[in-house]
Amino acid sequence: MDFISIVIFLLGAAVLAALIRCSMKFRTILDAFGRIEVRKSIYEEKLDKKGNVDTTAAVKVIYDRRRLEENRDAFNRLYPYYAVASQLIGLFPLLGILGTVLGLISSDLADIDSLVAGLTEALRTTLWGLVCAIVLKAVDAVVPGKLVNDIEAKFETVDGAIERLNLENIMKEAR
Repeated sequence: MDFISIVIFLLGAAVLAALIRCSMKFRTILDAFGRIEVRKSIYEEKLDKKGNVDTTAAVKVIYDRRRLEENRDAFNRLYPYYAVASQLIGLFPLLGILGTVLGLISSDLADIDSLVAGLTEALRTTLWGLVCAIVLKAVDAVVPGKLVNDIEAKFETVDGAIERLNLENIMKEAR
């Protein structure tokens, strides 16, 4: 096995391990949203302007801001590692092309056996570079990529709810 193919395999294994590790940590971050959201039952009785008793019963969602920020910090610390692993996937086709060029350059055009060996090395490295890129891109899209999207959507939902609560409190204080 030639040098470039070994580099492709080793780098592919390292990127796959990084994607799996990030996926496990992203799953923990996503699961932590269940501890951030606290539901509280509210029952209030008050008099309206006509003197009638107005009752309201609701379930109010309260967010534990400390846990939310801890979760956001954990996500922000992990995301750069995921981004690097995800970006490394683009190197595999380039390594395959590099192996192709090296395989063709190393072959002696006058010797048919050397030419066949060089072409074999060239095609093998191109194949492994493409296979690794396709497999790793599929893994990235299905597992950590989806988790990152879900986490970002949860943060947007929680931030929007907190913003609405802040506006409601400001409106109540203004009255």
